[in-house]
Amino acid sequence: MRTLCLLLAASAASAFASSSPPAQAIKNIIVTGANKGQGLALCDRVLSEHDDTRVFLCSRNLKRGQGAADKLRRELKERGITTCVGDGVDRIEVIQLDVTSDDSVTSAAKCVKEILDSSSCESRSLYGVVSNAGILWGYPLSDLIDVCATGVRRVCDAFLPLLQDDGRLIVVSSGLGPLMNGYASEDRQSALMGPSCTWEGTIQPMIEECLDVYEASNEEDRPAEFENIRFPGGPFADTAPDFHMYGLSKMFADVYMKTLARSHPNLRINSCDPGLVYTDLILKMPRYEGKTRDETNGAQTPHEGVEAAMQLLFDDVGKGAESGMFYAMSKDKTELQYSDINKMPNK
Repeated sequence: MRTLCLLLAASAASAFASSSPPAQAIKNIIVTGANKGQGLALCDRVLSEHDDTRVFLCSRNLKRGQGAADKLRRELKERGITTCVGDGVDRIEVIQLDVTSDDSVTSAAKCVKEILDSSSCESRSLYGVVSNAGILWGYPLSDLIDVCATGVRRVCDAFLPLLQDDGRLIVVSSGLGPLMNGYASEDRQSALMGPSCTWEGTIQPMIEECLDVYEASNEEDRPAEFENIRFPGGPFADTAPDFHMYGLSKMFADVYMKTLARSHPNLRINSCDPGLVYTDLILKMPRYEGKTRDETNGAQTPHEGVEAAMQLLFDDVGKGAESGMFYAMSKDKTELQYSDINKMPNK
């Protein structure tokens, strides 16, 4: 990874030294989990709709990431969209990043910084960070937390220092996050939503409590045990326990997002719900297994599913009092709406 970064940086520095035109300002955007699904679709839309952008396509598996980037470059060229900006700078940089590994995320952030510092373009900081990597169905709570909550924290903490002064940070969440927050007891909600909430003092202890209960209980007793610690799953506790656990992991991610928004008021930091999107994540669910998109009764394409993230990235929304919120498209997909993180927007 270090060697790859240095080679990329050296190449960019060489281009900068030999360039005669003035440096060009571009918007540098990080997208995690970007080798497929919504992450790849977001990279496509960013590059297709905004010619002053460069994406850092992050993938846990470097080979898959490079394959996805090569395919995306070909498709963009076929549509007449340039894949270079400024003095020949590639608009797609592939970064190896495993959100479950501290070392991987730290290394990825160093790599991105080296590329930014050596770029021939004017922009030497990040315009946006999109924490998109996630898992959904069929995983134990420990894995869900590691990817969807702690993984979000790793990414945010590593890349937030590289954001420009008015940068944007987006956590791709789920409507199940606000639902689980709303199902939690009043004292739990008060602690999670309060101004003194921190990862170390509030969120992490609650995560550990949930993990202890999960490990100590069987599937039959688990709904009652989570009720006892005041994190019930509502109707999902019995009918869809995977959604209960997934929702808790997203709830903790949303809460951490809100703490960051509170401590960085100059940035636009928000969560968003893409809605039901036809990717391999939902195809692992019994309800959708083996079905085509037409048979899912309303699942969006990945390109449709990233609309909220696109608006949060590029539109004049999500700032000031509207930062630290939970966003989603309206039911008819015409309007971006928001609410606090303990309830869904009025869709």
